Amino acid sequence: MGWQCKLFYYSCVTRMNHQPVIIVHDSGADWHPDFRDLAKAGCSIYSAPGYRTNAMGDEYAPRNTAASLMRAAALFAGQDVLIVLCDPDMIFARAAEFPEVLSGDFITYMNYDRDFVSDALRGLGMNREQLEPQKDSLRCGVPYVIPITEAHALGTTWLEAVEAFPRRRWEDIMYAFGLAVVKLGLKLNVTHLSDHNYWPAEKVSAPMIHYAYGDERWTKRTFFTDEQVRELWNSTLDAPAGTILGEILGQIREAREFYRDAYFPSTISS
Repeated sequence: MGWQCKLFYYSCVTRMNHQPVIIVHDSGADWHPDFRDLAKAGCSIYSAPGYRTNAMGDEYAPRNTAASLMRAAALFAGQDVLIVLCDPDMIFARAAEFPEVLSGDFITYMNYDRDFVSDALRGLGMNREQLEPQKDSLRCGVPYVIPITEAHALGTTWLEAVEAFPRRRWEDIMYAFGLAVVKLGLKLNVTHLSDHNYWPAEKVSAPMIHYAYGDERWTKRTFFTDEQVRELWNSTLDAPAGTILGEILGQIREAREFYRDAYFPSTISS
């Protein structure tokens, strides 16, 4: 996730003119050098405990998403701010305007009528009647917009809701967010702020891109080892300007120059 965070940081400061906060959860190992590069570039990075594994030894990495909200709630307590919670694999195509209410970005494939949601409801001591009035508006993922006044309670209830899902599918973290909203008696506003790269040749229409997918031409899953990440930064792959893939590849090239020239000029001759 180091290179993704570097790309996100570059995108945020250049398209949003905003300094984001990056939260790194403890994994038992030292920080990857990418995070030290980010700190040198001026990014605010905060450590947080790792929540990947629960007390029963069950591993589920997305718990750290809810834990990031808890950490941000503590960082900004008492300030009049909105927390916009993003995944690392996101960039800004242009400046985004976020609503000043609790919000999530619409996800087409979510369906709260599925049986595993009923199991989680029972685990939380809730019922279908509580969920029914706003189940369609709960079909949301990142970016989440959370007013600071609701952040701590929502983060802790979100973690509680994750534990109510018996199988730990990767998308359970999103369903758990919706159930936490209902359990707390909150209302969720739906946004449409993100394109995704399921169809990478499509024109960019939204202010953000979530590159969670990919195809045989380019996918984030190719770049895992340090050697593969070096290939990412030095790739000559191109795509038409204005397309989703074109925007991703263009910002990778820009970010390479940003980190090399703007902050680490000593590396130019090496």
